[in-house]
Amino acid sequence: MVDAAASLGEEVADAGFGQIIAEKLDVVLTRSDAHGLTVAQLRERAKPEEGRGIYIAAVTRLETTVPALPGTELNRGDVLTLVGAKADVERGARHLGYVLTATQKTDFVYLGLGVLLGMAIGHLGGRIGGVSIALGTGGGCLLSGLLFGWIRSRHPLVGSLPSAAAQILKDFGLATFIAAVGLSAGPDAIKLVREYGLALPVAGILMVLVPGLLSLWIGRAFLKLEAPMLLGAIAGQQCSTPAISALVGVTGNSTPVIGYTITYALSNILLPLMGPVVVGLAGKFG
Repeated sequence: MVDAAASLGEEVADAGFGQIIAEKLDVVLTRSDAHGLTVAQLRERAKPEEGRGIYIAAVTRLETTVPALPGTELNRGDVLTLVGAKADVERGARHLGYVLTATQKTDFVYLGLGVLLGMAIGHLGGRIGGVSIALGTGGGCLLSGLLFGWIRSRHPLVGSLPSAAAQILKDFGLATFIAAVGLSAGPDAIKLVREYGLALPVAGILMVLVPGLLSLWIGRAFLKLEAPMLLGAIAGQQCSTPAISALVGVTGNSTPVIGYTITYALSNILLPLMGPVVVGLAGKFG
């Protein structure tokens, strides 16, 4: 700019020159022909009168910000943050999808329907070899949450749940869960320790520690996973919400959740299904 100034003209200064008036608008991408295109391809295919003055500042996918680079591939359901003059971004919104209005309200109807469906799924089950098998409320709500979360990712206008509201639900739910487990299991635990001695807590510690250490060794030696993702996967493997909360707090970001999600989903479904089977086998062969 300094080298080119001499050939452009005389430099002038004015306070009004630095005032750039721009609008920012979040738009949900719904155009089927735009699915799979990169940002650069989308701009190339747009007519000059449609794309003039519109810039994609950010791409949000499944609540995660994706860099808005020329080679970034766009999918239906992505939230595009458009920047430009008001008339330009409104014109771009009409061609790309619909405007996503920011809100701090929680969609309790959507949330309640998800919980009710999850409880209904959890009660479905049957008996195999005299053993009752069912997903339970936790497993049913997990499947329902995956379904309703997918619907929310495709249609962000429904199921609004601000991050602050989601965080207080997580914290309160975790505290209530720990308190309920402690109050219900405490008296029986003391009685069993008196009956069986220290062998019982030692066996419980080994049941958690041995699979965790084995998974740590396999993940590093064979799968070559990075430590945050591997530790998140182990926390999910053991269905340990406090562990993933501690990991996120230590790392300062949500990287461990990448490994946690799938293993937690599988473990949370297998846990209620296999628990009765193990108890039934122990009773049969014991």
